[in-house]
Amino acid sequence: IIEALMESKDNNYIFAGDRKGYNGIKPYNFKDSPTFRDFPSYKLLGPFYFNKGLLRFALTQKANGAIVHSSPYWISIILASIILRIRGIKVYNWTHGILTTQRNAKNKFYYCFNKYLFNGVLLYGNVSRKNLINYGYNKDRIRVVYNSLDYETQIGLRDTLKDNERETLRKKLFDKPESSQLIFIGRLTRQKKLNILIDAVTLLKEEGRLVNLLFVGDGEEKTVLQRQMEKNDISDQICFYGASYDETTNYKLIASSDCCVAPGEIGLTAIHSLMYGVPVISHSNPDKQMPEFEAIVQGFNGDLFEHNNVEDLKSKIKNVLDFKKTRSRMEIKKNCYQIVDQYYNPIYQVQVIDNVFNQKPEKFTKEENK
Repeated sequence: IIEALMESKDNNYIFAGDRKGYNGIKPYNFKDSPTFRDFPSYKLLGPFYFNKGLLRFALTQKANGAIVHSSPYWISIILASIILRIRGIKVYNWTHGILTTQRNAKNKFYYCFNKYLFNGVLLYGNVSRKNLINYGYNKDRIRVVYNSLDYETQIGLRDTLKDNERETLRKKLFDKPESSQLIFIGRLTRQKKLNILIDAVTLLKEEGRLVNLLFVGDGEEKTVLQRQMEKNDISDQICFYGASYDETTNYKLIASSDCCVAPGEIGLTAIHSLMYGVPVISHSNPDKQMPEFEAIVQGFNGDLFEHNNVEDLKSKIKNVLDFKKTRSRMEIKKNCYQIVDQYYNPIYQVQVIDNVFNQKPEKFTKEENK
């Protein structure tokens, strides 16, 4: 998205932040780009942070508008936003907003924080948009910008895996490659609720339907999951591939699968899978999800099961695997591609951001199109 903003034909963007990143999140490498201003951050008392030099920048930098990534803990960004607004510069906060439907003090605070400090917000999803509007936030001040991965690289990989390569890879992974193949890609952590997925595979076996399960990733739950696999007597149906950081390899592993399943919060794993034409299953509770779960359209490019309900997960896996009974593989792929190509890519994101500053009306969101 940074690179796409740099290439915008409508606006010139200057980026400001800590070159070293924050809280273990890998930062973008601007190298010696003249569009970047480095403001090192340091920790104040408790959870609060401050960027050295940012306030001077806000006082002197000429601009027609600004986007910040701010939470209540970033004191310098809050003060810089106030300075910019006093100078008559519109400021938008790119944020998660309110992710749950619960009406509590914390959500009320975040509503007030975004309402009174900024001219508007850029959100990752429509659930947060609905939640803010339900609190009374002006919908005209909201833009849904979604999220994206390395779209250009992934487009280059899409549809390059040939059928014979797909079959060869599945034979390397499993003893019975003819069985349907499920995949989970990501950290093997407790919050991902992968034990539920193993139980669902076990229930399918008891019904006489064998499916293979591929774990791509590593984490503290690996040993626990391996013990569960052995206890359930499905060791020959599960492959722990390990962590993979090579996109070509990840593409082949995803594209060789029939369905991606994430029983816990799913996040960008949904976009990663749909990008490569593989349907996705996750749970349906928006209060315990990441915004990207909205990309899953039930019965079209995947399905949603009742949170923590193993029987329902088993049922939804059967439903998605049965897509191939009524649709060609190419149709299944195209259904997956559609929402990523329409919303979850940097091209769309730049259009949304440019339109904010060009005062163009917002396009209908995915939710409103329904």
